[in-house]
Amino acid sequence: MKVADKVAIVTGGGNGIGAALATKLAQRHARVIVADLDGNAAQAVADRINAERPGVAVASGGDVSETAHIGQLIALADNAFGPVDLYFANAGITGVSGLDVTDDEWDQSIDVNLKAHIRAAQLLVPGWVERGEGYFVSTASAAGLLTQLGSATYSVTKHAAEIGRASCRERV
Repeated sequence: MKVADKVAIVTGGGNGIGAALATKLAQRHARVIVADLDGNAAQAVADRINAERPGVAVASGGDVSETAHIGQLIALADNAFGPVDLYFANAGITGVSGLDVTDDEWDQSIDVNLKAHIRAAQLLVPGWVERGEGYFVSTASAAGLLTQLGSATYSVTKHAAEIGRASCRERV
């Protein structure tokens, strides 16, 4: 995939895999929105990127499982750099360990690890179809293929995300 001159959004971009993705995209001449629940962490990553390649990264703090915030990210990218070409659904939570998981804890895991992907795709894919190009990349986990004992919320949501990813790939 050619990333030079593309506009990317990376969720969970404030640290770990997301920070590495955002940094590598910028090094390969993409323009990047670094999104993270921790706005300060996102800003720190964007600042490091901009120190190397000025003006190619913008940070945004907020909950990427909320449709309204995803829409704000897309608008931010469009205003700063142009239409979004690449969306990296990297944000995730490990969920809760043990057997006593509340409905609210299930909802949070499902929202972040699965529904956030669906919501972003609903907002982005129609424009990509119209433009004839766009890429949606989900950060996978071995828990999407195997079972992670002790964290049902993580395993279930990563299994669901993996099934959804495989289903979409087969239809394209």
